[in-house]
Amino acid sequence: MRLTLFSRLTIGYLAIFLIVAIASGNAVLQLRHFRELTESILNVDNRIIDQEKMLADLLLAQSRAVQKFAITRDETFYQQFLRFKSDFDAQLESAFALNDSAASPILKSIQQNFRRYDELVKAEGRLVRTNKPYPQAQVKQDKDVLVDSLLTSFEQLRLNQQQATHSKVTNLAAATDRAHEVSVTIAIACLLAIIGMSLLITKSITRPIGLLKNKTREIAEGNFDGKLQVTSPPEIGELAVAINLMCEKLHELDRMKADFFAAMSHELRTPLTSIKEGTGLLLDGVGGETSEKQRMLLGILAEESNRLISLVNSLLDYFKMEAGMMAYDFEISGVDPLIKRAIAEIIPLVEAKQIHLESTVAESLPAVRVDPERMLQVLRNLLANAVKFTPKGGHVRVTAKAANGKLEISVKDSGPGIPAESLVSIFEKFNQGSHQGPHARQGTGLGLAIAKSIVASHGGKIWAESQLGKGSTFIFVLPC
Repeated sequence: MRLTLFSRLTIGYLAIFLIVAIASGNAVLQLRHFRELTESILNVDNRIIDQEKMLADLLLAQSRAVQKFAITRDETFYQQFLRFKSDFDAQLESAFALNDSAASPILKSIQQNFRRYDELVKAEGRLVRTNKPYPQAQVKQDKDVLVDSLLTSFEQLRLNQQQATHSKVTNLAAATDRAHEVSVTIAIACLLAIIGMSLLITKSITRPIGLLKNKTREIAEGNFDGKLQVTSPPEIGELAVAINLMCEKLHELDRMKADFFAAMSHELRTPLTSIKEGTGLLLDGVGGETSEKQRMLLGILAEESNRLISLVNSLLDYFKMEAGMMAYDFEISGVDPLIKRAIAEIIPLVEAKQIHLESTVAESLPAVRVDPERMLQVLRNLLANAVKFTPKGGHVRVTAKAANGKLEISVKDSGPGIPAESLVSIFEKFNQGSHQGPHARQGTGLGLAIAKSIVASHGGKIWAESQLGKGSTFIFVLPC
């Protein structure tokens, strides 16, 4: 089952929420533990220590009141003892109410010793009131022993609670350190998990979108072959299926167009050749004597026939190249003879326009692997364009040299130049750029596209450099 984009995003957000909830839960548990330790210190240990001090003070106050009563036999001091005893009992009950397991045994011992002390005081009080003789020294010693025992128990209680407090503070510090480590670990783990999950979800979305983008770029460049393999997410998978179907339709239309042009070109070439040959025979006087005006009209007809035949041949060549059916006959050869031949063929047009044509061919040019006829076709196209767009009295220069381990050939003219936005598009089929002037729309727009295909088949590269008003330079390089 392939998840939709909505499902992936929803699951991703829920997973991130779960991770954050786990981290928050851990923080809550740690805070609860800290609160429990803090409340235990404040509400138990500190209160027991405070009550221990109050119990000790009340015990000493009772002891002093009893001693005064025994000496003076004044009932007022005995009443003081009873009030202190009542307060002592209340404080002792409060200490028991805290339910501290460590303090309970000591508090029980204090309670038992205090009861014995209370019984001695009451017995002594009855003897004092009846004026009967009793062993005062022995009774006093017994009371002092119990008081000392009680004070010792208070001291032990205080030390125990201080030790418990110290232990809890130590545990609190250790728990803080552990909580810090756990929090940092969880935070890092959450961050890594969130980043990993985000990258995974993002990649599962951006990767198919990238494939769609690359495919649409190929379609824009005229490449309709190859199916787009995208199945997930389902929404993008459906879009990929639609694009594949569109490519099939475009490919079929492109094939039909190519077949149409090829068929029409082939069918046109035969009658055009007949017209050319017939016109040539008429100009040669085979059909009888022709007037000057007739010869002028026949010359125009012959020139236009040649242009139409050239157009048809260009169409056939391009569609052969586009279909991968162009045959090449490669051989190791120098390009100097090809350059001279191309220049010789265009000399009549150069002289007619009074253009200054020069060639600069470096000595000892390296031999390259070329198809001479096809490379001659490239040179003819570049020279024909240069002469066509160069005004009367201008100049054209052909240069050939070795550069960076490659053979570089350039054709430079003094024509009107090419706009920067057209320097790439002029190498596309049926594109003549934005030329201005009387030759702006002459030709098929296939010459440079054919030249580019031929140079690419030789493993080379071709491009143009130009500035408006300063002419143009067409350069191509071939591997040596």
